Amino acid sequence: MLRHFAAVAFALLALPVLAPARAQAEQPRVEILDHGIYATGTRTTVPMPISVSGKMNVVANVRLLQATREVMGQLGTSFGFRYRVHGVPDGATVTIRTRHPRLTHPDTGKSMTYGEREQTVTDGGERYTGYSFDASYEIAEGEWSFQIIYQGRVIGEQKFRVVVPMN
Repeated sequence: MLRHFAAVAFALLALPVLAPARAQAEQPRVEILDHGIYATGTRTTVPMPISVSGKMNVVANVRLLQATREVMGQLGTSFGFRYRVHGVPDGATVTIRTRHPRLTHPDTGKSMTYGEREQTVTDGGERYTGYSFDASYEIAEGEWSFQIIYQGRVIGEQKFRVVVPMN
């Protein structure tokens, strides 16, 4: 009987030590599945107020063409990454922030170094985020990064280097 009591007491004392380890295993995080240059299928253009163009393309049927972190800045090039978010409740909202060198829209004069939008995710669900050079003013040499932010904290990031070819 005393041995049983000691085992239960030890188990109860160990719970506070085990609880933080379990909580850490459930911390929100991003698993990057692949990254690089993609072919994109159907595109639908929707408003994106926090961007230099004021809009974004929602794409379907993405297919990785080349795994790379260096992207040639050319019209029509789409780059980004596929990922899964873990440790968040289904239906959670994350912020997708794209940081880039300063871009200036020639018609509006709007100038920015980032774009931002919200996206609903499911735990373990596969997603894609990226950028497509659809206008020449969007092509800027330098570091570009895509951040996944949950509850004010960056939980995943993928960086690229855009290189503008000499004409």
